Amino acid sequence: MSENVQTKKETFEEPSKPSVGARIKEWFRKKIVNLKRRPQNIALLFLAIASVYYMFIMFVIGGAINEINQVDSLPATGLCTFISTLLSILVLVSFLNSFPKRKKPNIVFIIITALMIAAIIGCDLGYYIPVGEYLKTPEGLTRSVAPKAQPYVLAHIILLAVAAVVFALLPVYSKLIKKINTSVKLESATENMKGGIDIQED
Repeated sequence: MSENVQTKKETFEEPSKPSVGARIKEWFRKKIVNLKRRPQNIALLFLAIASVYYMFIMFVIGGAINEINQVDSLPATGLCTFISTLLSILVLVSFLNSFPKRKKPNIVFIIITALMIAAIIGCDLGYYIPVGEYLKTPEGLTRSVAPKAQPYVLAHIILLAVAAVVFALLPVYSKLIKKINTSVKLESATENMKGGIDIQED
């Protein structure tokens, strides 16, 4: 004896791919989530920009030092540049040690990082101010390379000052970033179901 068998065929529409706008929005959401976990990356970015910038302008500063290294009134320009170069690298290492992963911030390294930033600014000023005064003298007016380095050094001082401010304000904007809502609303499958359920009898 034959029996009727009921088969249920559920027809669903394939979920559509997210639009370009939705993808961009999701990308920004993920970036904000990462910043909520490690807001210190903002200060690290500014500090890294200042350090990398200084490495790129070394060829100009090196030429200026080579031009004025025999001037008696500028005995410490080369030393100041050397210290700035060394600390520009070490400050990044110190910053990374200030905020170890899955651990509390290291207060000792935070203080060391702040002192290094202050020392770099001090060394830059130790180069910028004496050289600027020398370039105003009759002998300094004849120099061609040293004046070109002055704007670059000043820009480095400004970048370091901005990085120092961002680093100091880290506790403030980290709290603001954590208040940003990055939660994702999950929709149930029944809400997205389109089409019907076909019931056929054979």
